[in-house]
Amino acid sequence: MKSKSTFIIWFIRILISFLFILSAVAKLYPSPYFAITTFEAKQLVPLGFDQCYGAYFSRLLIAFEFALGVLILFPFYLKRIIIPSTILLLSVFCVHLSLSVFGIMEGAKNCGCFGELIPMTPLEALIKNILSIGLLLVLYKLLKNDGKKGFLYIILIYAISLGALFAIAPNKSCQDLEAKFTKTISPFSEYVKDIDEGEKLLCFFAPGCDHCMATARSLDSLITLNPSFPSIQVVFMDEEPEKIPTFFEFSGREFPYQIMDVAEFWKVLGFDKDTPAIFYLINGNQISSYQGIGEGKFDAELLVNDIKNANI
Repeated sequence: MKSKSTFIIWFIRILISFLFILSAVAKLYPSPYFAITTFEAKQLVPLGFDQCYGAYFSRLLIAFEFALGVLILFPFYLKRIIIPSTILLLSVFCVHLSLSVFGIMEGAKNCGCFGELIPMTPLEALIKNILSIGLLLVLYKLLKNDGKKGFLYIILIYAISLGALFAIAPNKSCQDLEAKFTKTISPFSEYVKDIDEGEKLLCFFAPGCDHCMATARSLDSLITLNPSFPSIQVVFMDEEPEKIPTFFEFSGREFPYQIMDVAEFWKVLGFDKDTPAIFYLINGNQISSYQGIGEGKFDAELLVNDIKNANI
């Protein structure tokens, strides 16, 4: 009976360890900085996180996941700290996922639990987390003794995880550019949330515009080539909004977006400009812009040079 209980205990510990370590590592795929920044843009910014501090929070969270995955295999304060902390983290995720599942809060199709490595819907992730909590409760009940030594090891493992994460995916959202480009208020800040926070590309597109679709596809290619590419916010004209899914299917990825009334769209973009229009902003400072299909149109090579020069 004891050997059976021991087997169950270690089966649960290894399984939970695998899930948490996989979850942390998957959030770094295919490129650590690009993957984490995408996670921030799709999961944290919509929750109201500032881009700069969201970048710190994402790294603290991923390191916490990894550390819990490692620590569940060690006998350090399992019942007092590690198992309750793991259940608490999963419970917080469950609340967030439930809001998406029941339509209370708009969420991405991929919950981001395993990054882009293993896409999961919010419902699939919610079921996974509830089952994991159930296993952890069984583990808590089966464990007789709680190792009460090794608290410093817990701190050390988390510190190593966090340090390694910052080493392989430095936080560029709050560095250098803040000192180089003092934060200012752009003409778009009144209409586009958080557009003056950090390094952004603000794109004005019409859903049925072929040139806009081609531009979005070029941006997708640039992101693939450059993991540290600025985050992108799209403003769609409220004309043929039913074509937006097709637009993103053609472009290769879905960017955060909002839909703006036609009259307001031209007011914000500027009556003297045309789509597709792209504004490269850093802390609200307009670094460069492209618009229309004639002179001054979008040029991927010029944009890459603009980004490189801004980051020198």
